[in-house]
Amino acid sequence: MRKILLLTPALLLMFFACGDGEIAVVSEENTEVPFVEPEHFSSDNAERLIPREVLFGNPERIGPQLSPDGTKIAYIAPAEAVLNLWVMDRDLSEPRQLTFDTNRGVTNYFWAENGTDILYMQDQAGEENTHVYQLNVSTGDVVDLTPIEGVKAYVSATDENQPNTILIETNEQNPMFFDVYSCDLETGELTMIADNPGTDEQGNMVLGFMPDQDMNIRMYYTINPEDGFITINHRWDADSEWEELKTFSSNEEWSPVRFTNDGSGIYLTSNLESNLSSFYFMDLETREQTFITSDSLADVGGVGFDPHTGEPRSISFNYLRRRREILNESIMPDMDFLAEFHEGDFGTTSRDNADSTWIVVYYTVDNPAVYFLYDRTDKSMEEMFTAIPALADYDLAAVEPVEITSRDGFILPSYLTLPNAEFYGEGPYPTIMYVHGGPWARDYYGYEPFCQLFANRGFAVLQVNFRGSTGFGKEFLNAGNQQWGRNMQNDISDGVAWAVETGVADPERVVILGGSYGGYATLAGAAFTPELYCAAVDFFGPSDLNTFMESVPPYWKPLKAMMDIRVGNPEDETDRIMLDAASPVNFAENMTMPMFIVQGENDPRVVIGESDQMVAALRAIGTEVLYVVYGEEGHGFAHEENRLDFAGRVEEFLFLNVPGVECELFVPIEGATTRIE
Repeated sequence: MRKILLLTPALLLMFFACGDGEIAVVSEENTEVPFVEPEHFSSDNAERLIPREVLFGNPERIGPQLSPDGTKIAYIAPAEAVLNLWVMDRDLSEPRQLTFDTNRGVTNYFWAENGTDILYMQDQAGEENTHVYQLNVSTGDVVDLTPIEGVKAYVSATDENQPNTILIETNEQNPMFFDVYSCDLETGELTMIADNPGTDEQGNMVLGFMPDQDMNIRMYYTINPEDGFITINHRWDADSEWEELKTFSSNEEWSPVRFTNDGSGIYLTSNLESNLSSFYFMDLETREQTFITSDSLADVGGVGFDPHTGEPRSISFNYLRRRREILNESIMPDMDFLAEFHEGDFGTTSRDNADSTWIVVYYTVDNPAVYFLYDRTDKSMEEMFTAIPALADYDLAAVEPVEITSRDGFILPSYLTLPNAEFYGEGPYPTIMYVHGGPWARDYYGYEPFCQLFANRGFAVLQVNFRGSTGFGKEFLNAGNQQWGRNMQNDISDGVAWAVETGVADPERVVILGGSYGGYATLAGAAFTPELYCAAVDFFGPSDLNTFMESVPPYWKPLKAMMDIRVGNPEDETDRIMLDAASPVNFAENMTMPMFIVQGENDPRVVIGESDQMVAALRAIGTEVLYVVYGEEGHGFAHEENRLDFAGRVEEFLFLNVPGVECELFVPIEGATTRIE
């Protein structure tokens, strides 16, 4: 059984989204903002400025996946500026377009185990109600397996031994909860195999189900709506009684990763006995848990399993850089070979069922992905393609991992990107504090288009993994509980102080910028520490924590108890006062710097009202604010023209409001669905 993780791949997130959402259709004319050419803008400078079309345009090719028999390779590439699925032979010949989408593109797909179909998930208008589509590779025929309006559906599992059967989850019965169906790919018939009751006999909310390797439902997860405690229940088969396997706080982790092939045990990650998560094996009969490995600095990252035996072969940890540990000596020669073959952190993105051919990707600072076809038999590598080959024509900035100490002693793993000293001197520089979204996510070492854009234009860029970021242990994560606008924001402010003290940042030219939670942090920085920043750029960020918590999508609501712990409970009077005090919209009078706010019209996660009310509050007191709404977007950018338009407007905004920086001429992009308000 292959468990399908239905998140847009991290590489695609760089291009398309703050989260994995996609949104709607409203098209209005662009409004041009006056452009003022920099005094020191020259033809020489223009030649070394990386065009935004290179950094933010569609990748040339990305996301290759081997067919189960290894004879074909599917991948994503643009057609008429829209990303679509293509296929080519194993020898990289005979490329052929498979999908002909002209709207939001296809970015989330994989091969069915039958080798004849590709399955992909796509919403209709960016509302995040994804349908599951079955594409016949030979004929090009496409079937919507879940043709139900207003319902979110996704594939959750496949099995090599049941090639024409998949598991699909949908919230058709109740928008808050997902049921599990078995789908016959030959007939398209859906058969319910797990009916989510919403709550169990103890009154706990049912969050979801987990199948074993044969796609039998063997576990389900619940959360107590009062205290946020999570319970995992287990059974041996459909005729067995459910039994409690583990209960733990929302502030801790005990996460099954994979059943053994025979179903007698599970591999899991847990931090119940430690700060950092460790990797374990549990015998389900005896409940005995055996430690396998852990890291001294980071939580467990990814785990690679042998596709035949089901045993773990490798595990990764990521503090400032990725570290891989080999758990099975059989792949040691492969790992040694791949580690030496090319620069950058590498991973295996796809393999054939024989496990003889792998698609290997290298992630570097100067390119998001370089793909190779690796033959394990003769240890040979064939370069397939690079995501953005045009980047090779430019000098990209180096990224330096750094550790910053917060005012109360936390170590903040961070990344610093500096401009080329040959052109911009040794600093101090105008500086971007670039805040990641989530907030239960993190920044990584590697290519990031905004960092490269800003550094190329003369900015230093600092990315701080503030408390509440994931991957650095539960103490660091839980230190962010109910600290939006407080200690989480202090960590960001401490990053600015570090950059100034080390001579990196010019204190008069610091900009705060971010999307999603990073958008909130941008507004909070402008509201609570306005003395630190000369300008602010918020995209898709909530402005009022009470209204934000009250307007989340319905399928987030079962997690309300966890959200209350992490953010605060609007239904509790004390918490509501706390959330009001952390809501930037209530402190608009402090925001005296130029503001740029961006919103997707149909964003289901941070609804448009969050930006509308922030802009209204700012304009009521006369603060300068540029407000741009993208009509065919939601919580991120799916359309290339909107992505390019946004990047250009950000660059121009910075030039107009930060003295002494360079700018590439911005012209509003034809086809962009902007509305300037």
